[in-house]
Amino acid sequence: MKVFLLSADDQPHDALLILEGAGYNCEVVGSAQQIPIHEGNGLIAVLCQSPEALLECHHPAMVPILFVNEALGVDDMLQALSNGAADCWSMTMPAEQITERGESLITRLQRTHQATQRAARDGEAAARLSTLEKELHDDQRAGQSIQLGMLPAQHKQMDRFCFSRWVQPSLMLSGDFIDYFPLQERYLACFLADVAGHGASSALLTVMLKNISWRLQQKFGMPEFESPGNMLSWINDTLIGQGIEKHVAMFLGIIDKETRTLHYSMAAQYPPALLRSADGASTVLLQEAKPLGLFPNMAYVSDEVDFPEGSTLFVFSDGAMDCLPAAGFEEKELALQMLVETLPEPAKLWSRLCESLKNLDDVSLLAVQHRGSA
Repeated sequence: MKVFLLSADDQPHDALLILEGAGYNCEVVGSAQQIPIHEGNGLIAVLCQSPEALLECHHPAMVPILFVNEALGVDDMLQALSNGAADCWSMTMPAEQITERGESLITRLQRTHQATQRAARDGEAAARLSTLEKELHDDQRAGQSIQLGMLPAQHKQMDRFCFSRWVQPSLMLSGDFIDYFPLQERYLACFLADVAGHGASSALLTVMLKNISWRLQQKFGMPEFESPGNMLSWINDTLIGQGIEKHVAMFLGIIDKETRTLHYSMAAQYPPALLRSADGASTVLLQEAKPLGLFPNMAYVSDEVDFPEGSTLFVFSDGAMDCLPAAGFEEKELALQMLVETLPEPAKLWSRLCESLKNLDDVSLLAVQHRGSA
């Protein structure tokens, strides 16, 4: 650290002797403007003999120090610190003390400089992190908008049946997906799929499921697509063929409008689907089968049940179980069945579930109401 002494006296011998005795190579200048400041020279200590002179030392490279003849007074020190002094020295101090004060000052300034540099780097890193977080948030918002756009219309009326869907992701993107669509003139199809996990990786698979919906519509009626069980077998082989390293639980239903019959098949669907009759009683639709996407050449069974006027089909993803207060799985299943029987309107039932959302998993509901009039 280069040391300059501000002095109106060209030869302040006593001060120079003391500074040289303390180990400093000091140069006398008449004003701060005479001090040469060059980039790369580091810090420059400027010893001022009055508090007012400190105000001249405003360059970032200058380290102003009050250096007086007599013992330091409290008022002078306070005024010096107020005027920007980094330290206060007195010619009455022993040379060893002045040396120690200078070394301590250099160490403190170096630490301050390093801390400032770290803060600047941390600030840059924080700004970059904030930018990345915003980009990620914007990307997920865009993904959420695309995913919502893939869902079918809410409360869609097809013939005498009204199809409704609700999906609540635990994060922005959901691994649950619902779709419903007509199959030829006589049938209506619907499914609820629950991809293992949640978030972006699971949400990507729902894009494939939307494509599968379209392909099912094109292929229905062919021998291997004549029942929901055959359809699930094809979906299973399709997922395995794509190398998807996630399994999928699914309920797939096909409604025969002429016979008012629901044909259905399930792949590890939980909780069981429920069919509520017009009189309030509910039937549990239960099948045991392995999930899609894990085991090749799986065969899935198809069952059927009457779907009379006034009945409503309720299909939930397993996240709905987290919304129920009961402790065990059997108790939760009974609690869900009780909700279906006491709250027949799907929108009200969904609202009740949302009161206890814990965002531990994606939660979804597919409801199909047989209203009896187009």
